[in-house]
Amino acid sequence: MMTPEFLEARTTRFGPAESGVGLIETLVAFGLTVAVAAAALVFFVLHQRLARAQLEAASHQQAQRAAHLELRRAVRAAGRGGLIHQLPGQPPRPELALEVEKRVGAGHGVGAGTAHAAAEGTDVLVVRGVINGPLYRVDEYRFDPAARRGWVTVRARTAYGSDQSLEMLQEAGDAGDDALLLVSGDVPGVHAVVPIVDVATSGRGGSRTSRVEFHADASRGPFAAAFLSMSSSGSWPAGYIGRVERAGVLEEWRFHVRPPDPDSMRGAQLAMARLYPGTGVAWRRRSANLAQVIADDIVDLEVSLEEVGEGPGWNVTVRTTARAGEPSAAALRAPRTALGVVRTRNLR
Repeated sequence: MMTPEFLEARTTRFGPAESGVGLIETLVAFGLTVAVAAAALVFFVLHQRLARAQLEAASHQQAQRAAHLELRRAVRAAGRGGLIHQLPGQPPRPELALEVEKRVGAGHGVGAGTAHAAAEGTDVLVVRGVINGPLYRVDEYRFDPAARRGWVTVRARTAYGSDQSLEMLQEAGDAGDDALLLVSGDVPGVHAVVPIVDVATSGRGGSRTSRVEFHADASRGPFAAAFLSMSSSGSWPAGYIGRVERAGVLEEWRFHVRPPDPDSMRGAQLAMARLYPGTGVAWRRRSANLAQVIADDIVDLEVSLEEVGEGPGWNVTVRTTARAGEPSAAALRAPRTALGVVRTRNLR
């Protein structure tokens, strides 16, 4: 029979030892659990950041593809309509159709004023020509040298049976102050750039006709002098233009990088601005036309021009850099650079 003294001695001998072993095992197990959980969390965060970086890389690739597609399309149309040509015997002026403002400073305004500025240290690409509309075949042309006014008529269906949309001309008439490029049919390359006064459209279907009125008085209106200076010889070529064969709406686009905006949490963007050619004034005088976004996360635009000899024209090299993410993630979010070379079609 176990006496109380025996039970007390047994408790004293074995009880504390058994409790001590259980506590150590519990602490070790807890520590291992914490270590495994911490390791799993680290791997989870790492893979999450890698997945995010891969998604951003794919997004950057798509953004740069869209950016280069738009830039390539505009560059190929630069000078369309013979904008760079001078009178016979005079050298062409390719800078009228394609111009690069290199590594602009802080606050460099895209248009008049600095309401919309390009990012510091980036390039601004200026493109002019009949870019988005057709070069219309002119049906009839008249010009009064004394009044310095004239008009052209354009039919939806030409005498050759081809169709041409009159939408661009109607839009120019609604906008007011747009530039009209007139191309001579008698003297190759000779052209005039004049302000549009009014566009009146009549008729239906293939017989639909737009009558575009213009003037050639440099002292009249805010843009006339700038437009006329882009004509052959820098003025209205009245004695040389002869019969007008083609006409089109002359456009100017400026491609630039918009700096990030911390207040709206917006990153850098590649944008294009439409202006009245040679004036610095936003098209239709709307500020929104100075910042038409093409792609997000484009932080740098670099453009270089290279003349490739007489005849072939110029090569335009376009380089964009895309980047996103905070500096702490720079190792996983490296900048992505894309490069493209475009052969111009009209700078010759």
